Amino acid sequence: MNVILQCPVEVSAVPALANQRPLVLVPFLGQTVLEHALAGLAAEGAKRVRIEGTEPVEEIRQVVGQGEAWGIKIVFSQDAPPAGEWSDARVVKLNALPQLPQQPLWGSYRDWYAAQLALLPVVAAQRVGMREVAPGVFVGHRTQVAGDATLIGPCWIGANVFIGPKATVGPGSIIEDGSYIDGGAEIVGSVVGPQTYVGAFTELRDSFAWGNRLLHLGTGSLTEVTDCFLLGPVQSESKLVDGLRSAVRFLGRQLPFKSSPPAPRPMPGTQSPS
Repeated sequence: MNVILQCPVEVSAVPALANQRPLVLVPFLGQTVLEHALAGLAAEGAKRVRIEGTEPVEEIRQVVGQGEAWGIKIVFSQDAPPAGEWSDARVVKLNALPQLPQQPLWGSYRDWYAAQLALLPVVAAQRVGMREVAPGVFVGHRTQVAGDATLIGPCWIGANVFIGPKATVGPGSIIEDGSYIDGGAEIVGSVVGPQTYVGAFTELRDSFAWGNRLLHLGTGSLTEVTDCFLLGPVQSESKLVDGLRSAVRFLGRQLPFKSSPPAPRPMPGTQSPS
């Protein structure tokens, strides 16, 4: 079966999701929306998929390759054979995932979030290394969780994640691969993007945090957090350690999050405290 997959370049209801990467490459349960769409099409019998509407093509190509991961052949409209070769193709608009055809993706930020919660148990069961450590609580490979941290299902914690002492994750939270949740942080009904640091005692609710950007899922307000002790890329951790070991303290703040004084923390990749 040939499929023409029409990808939205920009959707007015969720503009903030497309301000760092192409919209179809937004994080979604350990991969991207596009990768999950291709997996769904392959499961339905697709053999060749022509991707339309994606820019820049090279960034997309780096993620999906030629389709080897799904046993399909991927081509792009920019370099595809003449359209006549696709005259019998099924046309699929990526407004919803094939696995969840009734769940819109881009009607609002909460649609994108709700689709992840709906698909969470299915994807977790298929992902290598993911284990269910409590009802509805899925934890990935090489993830470290402090013994006194609280995990409440449903929640997804990806691979190579650190969850610090007395942190709370869930219900309804998704922590993507490589993120670092510091001690005492509380994340409820929110998504933390890949390689993102959430500071000690920071409270995150109804939001999407990725790097230093914080998006409220309800209002759509987008904040760039300049205080890297509260939120930022994990890659900056080495620059913060000395400061965190000092007596740095912060005033409480609430914009869509609030913070309290942080405690010293180890570098990412160290063993969680006993």
